[in-house]
Amino acid sequence: MGSVSFSVLGQPTGIYVLDSNQGTYRDANIRNYSFVTGFTWRTSWANFETSQGVYDYTSLDHIVHRLDSINKKLTVLFGASSIEPAYIITQSGVTTYQFTDPVSNLTSTRPVPYDGYLLQRFRLFLSSLANHQIYSLSSGTMVAFKDHPVLANIATNIPGLGAIRNVNGFNTSLESALPNYTRSKFVDSLLVSMKVQTDNFPAKYVFIPFYANTNDNIASPSLEDYIKSQLLANFNGVINPKIGFWQENLAGFTDTNTNIFTGLPTTTFATPLYQLGNSAYVMFQMLQGWTTPFLDPTKTANSTPFDAMCYAFNTYNSSYYEIYVSDIDNPIYQQSFINWDANNCGPVLSLDYPLNKANLKIYPNPASNSISISGIDYLYDLSVLIFNSKGQNIMITQNYQNIDVSTFNSGIYFICINQNDRKYYFKLIKQ
Repeated sequence: MGSVSFSVLGQPTGIYVLDSNQGTYRDANIRNYSFVTGFTWRTSWANFETSQGVYDYTSLDHIVHRLDSINKKLTVLFGASSIEPAYIITQSGVTTYQFTDPVSNLTSTRPVPYDGYLLQRFRLFLSSLANHQIYSLSSGTMVAFKDHPVLANIATNIPGLGAIRNVNGFNTSLESALPNYTRSKFVDSLLVSMKVQTDNFPAKYVFIPFYANTNDNIASPSLEDYIKSQLLANFNGVINPKIGFWQENLAGFTDTNTNIFTGLPTTTFATPLYQLGNSAYVMFQMLQGWTTPFLDPTKTANSTPFDAMCYAFNTYNSSYYEIYVSDIDNPIYQQSFINWDANNCGPVLSLDYPLNKANLKIYPNPASNSISISGIDYLYDLSVLIFNSKGQNIMITQNYQNIDVSTFNSGIYFICINQNDRKYYFKLIKQ
C-alpha cells in the first residue's frame, strides 16, 4: 500500500465483545448484533511462533474469516502478561528475570524488555504477523494482515514485560526487579517496541496497557510521567502515529441513598490516561460484567454498562469499550447499546426528556414487599418494566408507587423506567 497519513487515523470507537476460552480458537463470543462493532480476541506471541522462526496463523485466519463473514471488526490483544516463545530464554546470553504477574500472582522466567536478542526476534515476528496473507471478502483477494479491513486495533504489548507497570507486585519498582536496569535503557526499549508495532501496522490503532505508579529509583520526574512524556513526544501523529493507552477496569456504581454515580477508574488511579487531550486515545475494557460481576459486585452496583461508557467518554474522552458477553446478550442493556452515541453521553441526556436519572430513586432497596419510585413528575407515556436476572420480563406496569414485589423470589432484578422512549435502568435486590 502507499504511504499513510497519520492524521486520518482519528480515534478508535465502538463496542467490542470480549472473547472467552470457549469455542474454536476462543471464538464462542462472536456476535452479530447491530450495535456490536467487533470482537476482542486475546492471544499471545507464543501462540503464533510455535518454534524459532516457525509461525502458525491458523487461529488468526479462523477468527478473521468468521468476522469478515458478518462484517465485524477485530481487536487483537496480547494478554497484559503474555509470555514470549520459550526458545528465547534458552538462547545463550539472554538476560532473564523472575516475573510475577501482579493480577494472577503466577511467576515465570522472562527476558528483560531491553534484551537485544528479544527485540530482534520481536521485530521478525511483527513483520511476519503484519505481512501474513489472509483472504478478504471485500476485495476478493489475499491481503496482508496489516491492511486487512477486518483488523481495526492491535496491542502486542512490550516484549519481556507486557503492560507498562511495576512487576512482582504493584509496589515493586522496576529497578529492583530487572537485572542491569537503567531508566534510559528501559524507556528506550519501550519506544523501540512501540515503534516496531506502529511501523508494521501504520494504518491501524496501536495501543498499550499503561498503569499508574510505575516507578524506579529516580523520584523526579517519576518513571510513569517520564514514560508518558516520551511516548507522547515520539508518537505524536507526525514522527510516528499516535498510540492509545488502555486499561481493563471500567466500572461504576450508584449510591442508592444519594443517587450519586461514581465512575471507575478514578482519575487518581488512571493518571496515565487522564488529561491527554488529543495527544493519545484512551481505550477501556470493562472490569467485569454487570450481569455476572465476578470480581466485586459493589463496583457495578445500581448502575449499567452505559453509565460506565458515558463516564469514560466524559472523563477520558474514550469511545472504545470492550464488554463482557453476558452484558452484550442481556436484553436489559441492549437498547442502551443500540442508542449509544458518544455525542449523547453525559448531562445532555436529560435535557429533552421529562426524566432526570439524578432525581430518580427506587425505595426501599433492598425490598421485601413493595417498592416505589420517586422523581417522576408526570405520568404521560410512563411504563415500568421489571426483569429477572435471566433477562426475562416478569412485570410491566404504569404504576410507580407501591409496586408489589412480595411474590418475587429473593435475588437480583432489573427495573427499566421508560418514558417518552427514554429508558433508565436500576438494580433491585429482593430479600
